[in-house]
Amino acid sequence: MGSGGPRPGAGRKRKDPALKLLAGTDRQDRQLAIGEDVPLGPMIAPLHLTDLEQLMFGSIARMLEEQKRASPHFAEHVALLAQRLAQIQRLKAVLEIEGDTYSTETIRTVAGRAVITRMVRARPEVTMLSDAMRQAQSLLGELMLNPSAAMRLASGHKADPGAFDDF
Repeated sequence: MGSGGPRPGAGRKRKDPALKLLAGTDRQDRQLAIGEDVPLGPMIAPLHLTDLEQLMFGSIARMLEEQKRASPHFAEHVALLAQRLAQIQRLKAVLEIEGDTYSTETIRTVAGRAVITRMVRARPEVTMLSDAMRQAQSLLGELMLNPSAAMRLASGHKADPGAFDDF
């Protein structure tokens, strides 16, 4: 497990803007110079979101607007978070109704006798819920909507270095 932040040169390489122009995939609204602030503005929910996902998208977009960090550039990212949160609700509803486990019974013949074997297993929704929750937590962190990010936003700049910082 890596630590210490992003490594230089890690991740997907940026495509040359000239190649984007040739391919017809160039979008001026996504071109930012390094160090330039992201343009603020209203976030519009993508059309593929369900009604519940659009409600969640609107709620997240309002949070970002209140923090003066909403940008159309983040719309797809917020949509993905809204989809994960809706998926979490659906999976939790299934697990509340069906329970966390299911059982199967098999009948085998051993030495001329029928033996019934019963296995209790976790429902597949348990794993799916865990994965969706992990991804939602990651997306919340990337959008800086979790408590630790809120503390970083509230505290602002770091304090000046002191004489005892080396200890």
